[in-house]
Amino acid sequence: MESGTRVAVLGLGKSGYESACFLQAKGYEVFVSELGNSSAAGEFAKLLAARGIDCETGRHTMDRILGMDWVLISPGISPKTSVYKAISEKGLPVYSEIEVASWFCASRQIIAVTGSSGKTTVCTLLARMLEAAGREVVCCGNIGTPWIAQLARIRPETTVVLELSSFQLFHCRGFRPHVGVLLNLSPNHQDWHKDMQEYADAKLRLFQNQEPEDAAVIRKTDLAGYFPAYNFRAGVTFFDGAASENPNHDVVRAVASILNLPESCCEAVLREFRGLEHRMEEVETIHGVTYVNDSKSTTTASLAWALRKFPDGKVLLIAGGIAKSADYADIRELIRQKVRQIFLIGRAAPVLREAWAGTVPLFDAENMRQAVGAAARAAVDGDRVLLSPACSSFDMFESYEHRGREFKRCVASLETRTGSQTV
Repeated sequence: MESGTRVAVLGLGKSGYESACFLQAKGYEVFVSELGNSSAAGEFAKLLAARGIDCETGRHTMDRILGMDWVLISPGISPKTSVYKAISEKGLPVYSEIEVASWFCASRQIIAVTGSSGKTTVCTLLARMLEAAGREVVCCGNIGTPWIAQLARIRPETTVVLELSSFQLFHCRGFRPHVGVLLNLSPNHQDWHKDMQEYADAKLRLFQNQEPEDAAVIRKTDLAGYFPAYNFRAGVTFFDGAASENPNHDVVRAVASILNLPESCCEAVLREFRGLEHRMEEVETIHGVTYVNDSKSTTTASLAWALRKFPDGKVLLIAGGIAKSADYADIRELIRQKVRQIFLIGRAAPVLREAWAGTVPLFDAENMRQAVGAAARAAVDGDRVLLSPACSSFDMFESYEHRGREFKRCVASLETRTGSQTV
């Protein structure tokens, strides 16, 4: 735990707001700084001002920030930014909300899940399995609710299920989960991390403070490919040797075994699970064409996973947004096999066009409505129109949820038209 009591909170999203409120309640002097001027940040700033917390938006006043004892930083602020570089040059300690929350958490029963894809689904399954086994559970983190906002309801007997991104782990020093789960590693967030090695190293911070009584759940393939010499102090469980075709289910079973949970609870949850919104969500079937919302897909790996679920040549793909990596060409053969046409949206359209040129016909769409309409006109009975962007959403949408809702709205507009799929 950091001893200084003067804290600069950088970034005024949900986690920044909750962190500022929590630290003030603990007696810290808090200064909040947000470079953006969004309406959401403005609303949070008004709430902080009502609490007597000093806050600025639209700028970073460096003298104020550098005059504090330490910094709690938003996951959205990368080491490439000027404010981050100035903090580093000054030598101020920098922590994530996850690290700070861990200082005050009453429970040691923490299951932390990270990986390039599948985190939200696995965290949801783990939380439901624990609840089915009669455990008191709080599921939070990158899944939606900041951990620091949940501390008041967490007791020593509570099991905490945390979804963690590489950004959050990058600024963890003392955080120690009882069970750490690394689902997979594939190129991701290369717009934030300097290279793939830094990204992998951030994920490995999940295990850095574990002891022999803890557990690390990983894939043999990731161990061999990215960190063959890593020294785990925790007991290691591999899940990629299981017979199941669903790695998410294999992970849940592995954690259930580590925690000595009844197998019946685990299998019942897996059997009854119907998926999450925005993750391979079947929206509607119109004139024999099924529309699938996979807006949660922000990486090449998650797009590849989605495409493998469908018959060859039956997918009309909507993809694009802000590119997070440079590996799109790696799935050219899968694109050629599974997809008949691609409809490109967003800032990454030129990048995807270059990576996938010569595979299938590619069309540029100005917005989601145009993409859905063009895909609907091209589709025939038995096809799937798949939104699986393989990119982040922030060029055109507030979030991947907003993107998914817009896709569903456009599909609903198709359905209201009688006798035609034309928009």
